[in-house]
Amino acid sequence: MQNKVILSIKGGVIATAVFSVLIFLSPYLGFPRLPVWEVLADKLNAPVLIGWLIHFAIGITLAAIYLFWFKSRLKGSDAVRGMIFSLLPFAAAQAVAISGGGFNWLLLAGSLFGHLVYGLVLGLTTKEKTI
Repeated sequence: MQNKVILSIKGGVIATAVFSVLIFLSPYLGFPRLPVWEVLADKLNAPVLIGWLIHFAIGITLAAIYLFWFKSRLKGSDAVRGMIFSLLPFAAAQAVAISGGGFNWLLLAGSLFGHLVYGLVLGLTTKEKTI
């Protein structure tokens, strides 16, 4: 149990950091830039730092959900299981985006790419050691 908590924090921080770098690089990859931390801060009328903290808290929480519930129920390698799991937060993000009145195919593709990379990194960084 304690190992899963530590793995959740480690995997969530690393996967969210990689996802964040992709958001910064998205214009260079041909996708629109949508800095989620700025959107969160704007919606809460809070400083951008609060948006960053929430962004990472969500990433860590999703990592815990993956580790405690989904990982053992999914088939495939660690990387594949993480990527399959990442489709759930991707779908939730799209539901929120569409309910906000906006839709953009490039933004959708960039979001899918980012979430799949988050899942890949999450899967690879949350391997439980076997002795």
